[in-house]
Amino acid sequence: MNRVLVLGGGQLGLMMAEAAARLGLVVDRYDPERALLLPGTSDLAVPVTWEECLERYPVITVEREAFPDSGLSARLAASDRCVARGALAVIPDRQTQKTMLDDLGIATAPWRNLDKTQDLADAVAEFGGLVVKARSGGYDGRGTWIIGEGDDLSSVPADELAGRAIIEKKIPFRRELSIVGARNLAGETLFYPLTRNWHVDGILRLSVAPANACAALQPEAESVLRRIMEKLDYAGVMAVEFFEEDGRLLVNEIAPRVHNSGHWTHEGADWSQFDLHVHALAGVPLHSLNVHGPSAMVNLIGTPFDQAWLQHPGVVHWYGKSVRPGRKVGHANLVAPTLDGLKKDLDAWADVLPQGFEAILDSELALD
Repeated sequence: MNRVLVLGGGQLGLMMAEAAARLGLVVDRYDPERALLLPGTSDLAVPVTWEECLERYPVITVEREAFPDSGLSARLAASDRCVARGALAVIPDRQTQKTMLDDLGIATAPWRNLDKTQDLADAVAEFGGLVVKARSGGYDGRGTWIIGEGDDLSSVPADELAGRAIIEKKIPFRRELSIVGARNLAGETLFYPLTRNWHVDGILRLSVAPANACAALQPEAESVLRRIMEKLDYAGVMAVEFFEEDGRLLVNEIAPRVHNSGHWTHEGADWSQFDLHVHALAGVPLHSLNVHGPSAMVNLIGTPFDQAWLQHPGVVHWYGKSVRPGRKVGHANLVAPTLDGLKKDLDAWADVLPQGFEAILDSELALD
C-alpha cells in the first residue's frame, strides 16, 4: 500500500505527509471545512469525490477527533477504510470515553454525568473540588471549568451544560504524563517512553522525555494504551494523557492520533511519531525505537515568528498559521546529552515559557 488519506487539513496531517514522502509513500489530506483535497504536502487544493477516494485510498486515518455531521469527511470517517472508525465512535464524547475506561477497569478520576443543575451541588458534596468538562468539542482549556472546594458554583453554566457535560473529581496530581505508541494493521505495538508535560491554562507549554522520574510506570502506561488500542481495533499512533497521583496513573484524556506531547520525537528519536504512524498504516514493520537523549518540546503559542529563535539551541517547526492568542503556531525541539545540558539550553527559550519552567527539569534531575 503506498497511499493513505488523512481527514483534516491542519499541521498534523501535513507532518504525516512530510514523513510519508521520506518513505516513498503518499499521504493526501482532506480538508473538511473547504471540502477539498490537498495532495501530499501541496497547498494546491482540488475537488475529490467519494468514488475517487475509494479508488485511491485503501486506508484512511485522521488528525483530529471531530468532523462535520454530514459531507464527505463524515462519510469517510465512518467507512470501513478508516482505521480510527472505532475510536471516533467512542473517544470524542467524554461520557462514552470514560464509560469505556470503566468497563476496561482502567483508573480515571471519579466522575458522574451533569444531567441537571442539582448534579453540580451533589458532586461538590461527593468530590469536593471539581472539573466540569463539555462532553465534546473542548480542547486546550476550552470547554472546561475548574471549581475548588468552597468556590462559587455560579461560574459554571450548569443549565446550558445539562446533558452535555461530565463532572470529574479534581485530582491533586503530582505530575502530568503522556505516552505515545502505535499499533499496526497486524496488531503489533510499539511505544515511546513516558513524557512529562506542563500545561498552563489547559494549554501544553513544555514536554520533556524520557520522564526519568516516572520510568517505573512505563509498563503500566504501555499496558493501558495497548488495551485501549486493542479494544477499539485501532491502527496508527495514539496518545494517552495521565495524572500521576501517589505513584499511580489515572487516565485524563485519550487522543486517537499523533499528539502534541509527541512532537519531541521529530529530533529525539530515530523515528518520529509521524514516521511511526505512516509505518503502522503502510504495513512497514514496527522496529524498536532508539531515543537519542533527553529531549524537550517547547510550544510556540500566540506569537509571531522570531528570527532570533534560529540562533537558539534546538530546531524550530513553524506551522504557517495566522497568529492569535492561545493558538499553537509552532514548536521547538531540543536534544542534549544530559538533563543538565537540556536545562541550560532551555534557558534560551525562557521568553516563550512561563515563569518557573525550571521546576519540571529540577524534579526530573532529582528523580523525585
